This record gives sequence, C-alpha cells and structure tokens, in this order.
Amino acid sequence: MLSVKKILVIIEPGQDSQLALDKSLRLARATHAALELMICDHSSYLEDGFYFDPPQAAILRQEHLNRNRQLLEDMATVIRQQGFTVSVDALWGNPPYRQIIHKVLQSKPDLLVQSTRHHEKISRLLLSHQDWQLLRFCPCPVMLVKDKPWPNHPAFVVAVDPDHANDKPADLDQQLTAAGQLLAGSTQGQVYLFHSCYQPPVSGLYALRPDVDAYREKTAALLGKFGIAPANLRIDEQEVIESLPAFLAELDASVLVMGAVSRSALDRFLVGSTAEKILDLVDQDVLVIKPEGFTDTVKKATLSNL
Repeated sequence: MLSVKKILVIIEPGQDSQLALDKSLRLARATHAALELMICDHSSYLEDGFYFDPPQAAILRQEHLNRNRQLLEDMATVIRQQGFTVSVDALWGNPPYRQIIHKVLQSKPDLLVQSTRHHEKISRLLLSHQDWQLLRFCPCPVMLVKDKPWPNHPAFVVAVDPDHANDKPADLDQQLTAAGQLLAGSTQGQVYLFHSCYQPPVSGLYALRPDVDAYREKTAALLGKFGIAPANLRIDEQEVIESLPAFLAELDASVLVMGAVSRSALDRFLVGSTAEKILDLVDQDVLVIKPEGFTDTVKKATLSNL
C-alpha cells in the first residue's frame, strides 16, 4: 500500500511556476514526508564534439550542473525554513528519464511527481515521451501534475476493475483505493471509485446491457474495507473513454488514480491502450501505480532496452 515518507520532485528550470513542487509541498505538509528536489536535463549543444572538444564540453556540462544545483539549493533553503526536510540533486541525462529511473532505484522515494504541460501547437494536453516512459518503467508511483490547482477539498477518482481484467493482480484495486484514501486524507478531500462496465455490441449491431447491480455487489467489499460511501461509487454503462472524463468533469475532480497493466511477454508494464487514450484527454492530475513487486522487475531489466 502507498505510504508517503519521501517524495522525489522533478523541478523545471526556467519555469516561473513549479506545479509539481506546489502540490508535493501540500502532500508533504500533511504526511510529514521528506522532499528531494531534482533537475535532470540534457542539451546536445554541450555534448562532446558538437561545438566543443571533449575536455571543454565536460567543463561546460559541470558548470551547467552546478548552476542547476545552486538553483535547487536556493529553493530548498526557503522550503527548509518552513519546517520541511529537503535534499537536492542535479543530473545530466540523455534521455533524462533513464537517469530519473536510476535515481528512483537509488533514492527509493515513495512517490515521483513531475509536471506535464500543454503542447504549444495544439489546444489539448499531450503527454511527452518522457511522461510515458516514466509511467511505464518508473518503479515507484508516478504523479503527473497539470496546471489545474487543487481546491481546499479536492476530489480523487480511483479507476477500479471489479473483474480484475487485463491481467491485473487481484489486490491492485486495493492498492489504488488505499492511495486515493491517502491523498484524500492528506488534503481534506474525498475519494470516489469508478468503473465502466460497458460491453461492446455483439457483431457491432446488438447492444448488450450489463448487470450494473452485479458490479455494485462485486465492489461492495472494497467500499466496506475503506469506509467509502456507496454514493461515492459510479458504475457506468458507457464506454470508458467517454464516461470517465465525463465523471471527472462532473465532480471537478483533481486527481485520477489508476493502475498499470502487466504485459509479461514484453517484460514491461503498459498503462493499457484504452487508458492511454484517457490520459491525454483529461485535465486532472494522474497518479499511476504498479502492482507489488514491480521494482524487482526494473532492477533485472537493462535500462538500455527501455
């Protein structure tokens, strides 16, 4: 189950607002978690032989890292004055996500928080390549935060699967619900459970009517274990790519909590094709959690193959 004692926050140099840091501070204040601020970036301009010979490029890269580290120390000094425990690290990585994963394995945070922003050329938000790689391969839970601020009493929506479809371990719904409860308890918010029981038409012609009451019965034990009111459960008959974003909008929710799906034949974890469509559609922050034991899988994998 998710326990937040240490949060690794990816800082964006050059950005006036640090969305990931703002929300991490709110969680850390409630959970008394330690914070580690990190910048991991890369510029081909400073690679060996691009503009500079290797010795000079190495010096310039180190100067770049020193500037980033000083930026982080300046931020940490202010945060420490508020009573937080804060450490910092500046890394050089190409691609950065590999260094971030190495850092997670070394530092062992309970949660990684990173900002994701709207694409400059189109109106809706698209997750970056780094976002997707972290969602798939980061050993610890990953929260991608967007530019929507949390209200005083935010709503957290947990996407559950009572049928445990798509090779999901049976206890993953409990992990997800526990994470939603932790977030809600840390922010004076509420947690809601959501499941789409949509069944595609037979032969594309004849619609099937799912038994909604049966799905409520399957979810009753989960509600009872975590003390969630039945009114906070939504079982929807519509297709999930339509019904889940609509439910999030109806609640004006702040965070969507969902699980990763195992694809053992590929020795990797994917979010799932349907869920991947949703992630680019919703305005909410997204917390993705992998089943127990995923850290061992990452340790065995070679990051060069990611």
